[in-house]
Amino acid sequence: MAYCFEQALLPLYCSAQVRALEQEHAKAHGGHCYDLMELAGKAAVDELVLRLPLRGCIWIFAGKGNNGGDGYVAGRLLHAMGYQVRLFALGTPRPGTEAQQAAEAYAQAGGLVDYVLPELEDAISDPPDCIIDALLGTGLKSAPHEPAASWINYINAVPAFTLSIDVPSGLNADTGEAPGACVKADRSVCMLAMKPGLFTDSGPDCAGEVVSAGLGVESRECYGRFAGVEGAAELPCYLCHYEDIMPALPVRHPSCHKGEAGRVLIAGGAQGYGGAAMISSMAALRSGAGLIKAALAPCNVTALNARCPEIMSADLTSDEDFAAAAAWCDVLAIGPGLAQNELSRKRVAQAAALDKPVVFDADALNILAAGDIKLTGEEHVLTPHPGEAARLLGLSVSEVNSDRLHSAVLLQKRFGGVVLLKGAGTVITDGHILVIIDEGSASMASGGMGDALTGVIAALRAQGIPLMHAVVCAAAVHGRAGNKAARDGLIGTAATDLLPCIRRLINGFSLLQEN
Repeated sequence: MAYCFEQALLPLYCSAQVRALEQEHAKAHGGHCYDLMELAGKAAVDELVLRLPLRGCIWIFAGKGNNGGDGYVAGRLLHAMGYQVRLFALGTPRPGTEAQQAAEAYAQAGGLVDYVLPELEDAISDPPDCIIDALLGTGLKSAPHEPAASWINYINAVPAFTLSIDVPSGLNADTGEAPGACVKADRSVCMLAMKPGLFTDSGPDCAGEVVSAGLGVESRECYGRFAGVEGAAELPCYLCHYEDIMPALPVRHPSCHKGEAGRVLIAGGAQGYGGAAMISSMAALRSGAGLIKAALAPCNVTALNARCPEIMSADLTSDEDFAAAAAWCDVLAIGPGLAQNELSRKRVAQAAALDKPVVFDADALNILAAGDIKLTGEEHVLTPHPGEAARLLGLSVSEVNSDRLHSAVLLQKRFGGVVLLKGAGTVITDGHILVIIDEGSASMASGGMGDALTGVIAALRAQGIPLMHAVVCAAAVHGRAGNKAARDGLIGTAATDLLPCIRRLINGFSLLQEN
């Protein structure tokens, strides 16, 4: 059976879709969702007990809405278990709400509520064992107002393990933007359905380890019913890990030869930038491409032969040589170390006119941003980082990052093909679905990482994997390789450190048990 994203990947719900899910649940449960609030509070307690099994001191920060209601439930349960609970409330829940019902149950169980925070110096010198953040929840669309902003800063200043209920307070659950103060949680227990904002932009910085609590609702099975609700995401959105794409990786039959494994041309490597094309070429080799040729400036050929003799070369500066190499390949990747000059612009125009898969990266994207080269067909990939995406869209980097999902959709609408927007929580779209890659680490904040990704994409497409699948698989492999290459530390990881990991991951070895 063919690989299917909708079946293999975890669906992500935006805030509007979660509300629709809750409304459907309420219709079937007497018009309320209090049972879900009870389950949410219990799910938070279960996660906390895993962290703090001994009866300790817990501070709960509760807002006035449903997120605060979850906090009251957690407080009641923890109080009954013998924990020392202090609950700080921004105010009283509105009468008649489920949050008020939870607050009353907390009070009836003997729970006390404080409306004034202790002096910060006292909290720092004698902190609780754990903090539960139940201030704002998923409805936030702008920077938190006072006093919530000050309470968030207070939570961040106290040296205690912090668990956020649903999403960290201050984080936009749909976009991952943190426009103002935002809780920096150690763990987030995401209720009912996973939200995209936890996995992109500021989400990874603020959410810590993300744990899913489905509360007994089969969110995957009913995802399609909420695709068209008002305020829903532009496209169905899914979360991807390396294990999800393993069935889609290339498989070699015993008689396979290099001609069947695809021919890749990497075009770039101008004078002074030869390393970028080499990294991309080596990544393509380790990702299984049968034959690889690098079109680069003649001054870089000797270094290429010395570093990786398996890779052939072509003269980037020769019209005849480049045209022959472009005709020879199954997939062309252009941009790593290409530079920006008239020759580069000419090569990008030639690539854009090809009737075959083309991956545009780095300087090729900057040349496309000028707007005088048009892409045809749908067999092309754009792989911008936020700065390149900003130039392609005529926006600022902050505007791109404020809603990375929307930015990726805008890029795809403008340029077609498949778009991969790099950054924390890489976003990929083909105009039909969105995929967020939940792989990678800060170890990958060094030059050449994107060049390696380009090589992996080109190699997987050359081996016959459909374009969107190839891009998603490549990003998941590349991100997991970045995680594994950082085992000696986040700082100082080089792009070439990923190559051995990429090879093993392409072969289906998850490396989960390796040191």
